[in-house]
Amino acid sequence: MTRTIAIIDADILFTSLLISRLKKHVPDFMAFPVSKEILFAHQELLLDSDFVLYNQLEISEKEILQHCDPQRIPTLVPLLQTTKPFPPKDVLMIAHEVESLAGLGRIPTPPDSSLQTCLTLSFVSPKEREAHVLKQIERARHDFTHIIRLDIMPGILMPQDPPSWNIENAERSNGISQLMSKLKLGSFPYAQIPSYLEPDPYGDMRFGKPDHSDDLITCHSRTILLLLSKTKRYLSSLHEPALLLVVADGLSFIRMRTLCRNLRHLEILTPLHMEKDYMLCNEIDLLQKAHSGTSHIDFPFSIAKTH
Repeated sequence: MTRTIAIIDADILFTSLLISRLKKHVPDFMAFPVSKEILFAHQELLLDSDFVLYNQLEISEKEILQHCDPQRIPTLVPLLQTTKPFPPKDVLMIAHEVESLAGLGRIPTPPDSSLQTCLTLSFVSPKEREAHVLKQIERARHDFTHIIRLDIMPGILMPQDPPSWNIENAERSNGISQLMSKLKLGSFPYAQIPSYLEPDPYGDMRFGKPDHSDDLITCHSRTILLLLSKTKRYLSSLHEPALLLVVADGLSFIRMRTLCRNLRHLEILTPLHMEKDYMLCNEIDLLQKAHSGTSHIDFPFSIAKTH
């Protein structure tokens, strides 16, 4: 069943652009414009709507709810920012907001096994990347019993260790750098993977930072693939829903394409107005083609506050 989005805004050009963006980013929804005058003349228009995007200067939330079924109230999303002079939100931000509120964009459970693998490629700031990743982990905890996060990026771009990891005299794992060294030597039993993991207070297990910032980005691709293979085998042996979440940042596109071919689900975090960077858009198109037969999600968003 197709879900619907009603848009109440007198700016025809803005509404048209927004409908186009929503069609691209939330294709399961059908968006349509509704003027305040038409709504008041045909009060049944919003009865089946799942979302109502509205211009707060044209119509109030109270007026919208008067035309909604009390047993099926739609999700209301303001089109204007809440600080003066109340400029309109960016259309990409609105599309992402709808996607998030609809519960879309979460890592899907695999239909054919108990193991899911996800690659998150980041082209945004570490702050924005972590906001998304932590939200995904929070969602994934409802679907997966075991979650392992693997950061493949320069150590300087990795998130700070959680406070609970800095307890004096606390027992720590052997570290990702030692694990990489053992993988290079050859035979390594996947059952030893837990020895190199630390519990993260967000509900996942994490390998943590390497001894040297470039340990993970300069090693041979074969070593990374071995790490992925051993970790996946360990998670598959648990016989409960499990997720391997690989977060990559600051890598070459060649290495990104290698990772894309070895993980099932792909997310690409992109900045606002990325379409102005033609070279980056082209590289991302190539990444998506390398990930043929699997899904991908684009997240153009920003968590920067408006002043």
